[in-house]
Amino acid sequence: MTTFQLILIAVALSSCYADVKTEIFSNGIGQTRVDKSDAQSAQFSQTMAESESTQQKSSSLIGKTTTEIENMGWFSCAGTLIASEQSESKYAVSQLAKSQNKCNNGEGKILLERFVRRNGDKAVFEVIDEINILSNYPEKEYNWTTCEVKGAEGEQFYVIHFKDRRQAELTEIHDLWTVDLIAGKFVKVKNAEGVTCVNPDYSDGL
Repeated sequence: MTTFQLILIAVALSSCYADVKTEIFSNGIGQTRVDKSDAQSAQFSQTMAESESTQQKSSSLIGKTTTEIENMGWFSCAGTLIASEQSESKYAVSQLAKSQNKCNNGEGKILLERFVRRNGDKAVFEVIDEINILSNYPEKEYNWTTCEVKGAEGEQFYVIHFKDRRQAELTEIHDLWTVDLIAGKFVKVKNAEGVTCVNPDYSDGL
């Protein structure tokens, strides 16, 4: 076999090897793209699910009436009417959760409501403001009561986020809000240090 023939065989073999490498390389890229596409699809699905969950959690009830809210399946945990010298309208503060079990452990809302009409013997209120809450009794509890705040005269009505130590006076206040009936909204107090509140759920001997 001549030198020239040997060179031709070597070139032919080299060409075949290059084709094989190219095919393997192309298949590798193709597989990588499929894997990445699958990963992106899974990530997109997860993002959409998280987005829907967040949207459900933060879905506002402002503008809804108490009748509409009842039909939406919310559970009424507690509520109270607010006496006011600032306005002739009647107001209420209430707490809602998706179920009775979640009133003290789970997601919910504190609502500020204004009386709009009567439906037979039932008063109908409209939600004018809300606070989204996540309770975890007794570490993170929500309620409304009277408190003494440094720099303020006397006791005032506040919505509070607190730790319940089953004492007559609450001193571990995480957050608190005043109720501005003129503006129709909750106003968060910037500094919750040094606040003492009456524990609305405390009973001596229990």
